[in-house]
Amino acid sequence: MIKNVIFDMDGLLFNTELIYFDCYRQTAREMGLDFPFELFAACVGISREEAAKFMKQHFGQHTDTDAIDARTFALVDEYIERGGDIPFQPGAREAVEFFARRGLKLGLASSNLRKWAEFYLTKNGIIQYFSAITTSEEVVRLKPDPEVYLKTAAKLGADEKECLVFEDSPAGSTAAIRAGMRTCMVPQIKQPDSFIRDHAFKIYTSLENIFADIDELLA
Repeated sequence: MIKNVIFDMDGLLFNTELIYFDCYRQTAREMGLDFPFELFAACVGISREEAAKFMKQHFGQHTDTDAIDARTFALVDEYIERGGDIPFQPGAREAVEFFARRGLKLGLASSNLRKWAEFYLTKNGIIQYFSAITTSEEVVRLKPDPEVYLKTAAKLGADEKECLVFEDSPAGSTAAIRAGMRTCMVPQIKQPDSFIRDHAFKIYTSLENIFADIDELLA
């Protein structure tokens, strides 16, 4: 029986991906470059090292991807400091509050920075529902490695088989599946690959659509 629900954050709970895309585009413009959405989509949900490979393939092998990341993250910080909007994805608030009311323990497993995760959750009034938050600073290997999910389960005091996961990216979904957790993908920018289609418990177009399956999801 499912006793814990673990959520990804960016793209799953919050529609932050376009914020990051705008910041990457601004950074690229400042450097005299063009950062197309196709490049951004390729970099979503993977480690900075893997994303750097895609950027160097696009811009050239001598591109300073660390400088691109640093300036982009600074722009995101500026957006946050200005009190920029961090919109929920459809059904996200309702899903968090629903599972909390059912008495399940909630966790967050994000490849983002803790300062941003805590800000997003606090700004949108849902941080109090989460018993465990694990971010990129706490793991050695990012998604698709299962480490972030296993650490979150450990914080919850949970057996992996008692955890239900919601993810939007192929890398994150793969990580949760490899962790031995019941995994549902809600794809946004990237669609599920064959491994996820074969091993995911459910694939949804939106978190709004999960409620008709609640009994099956939690069984």
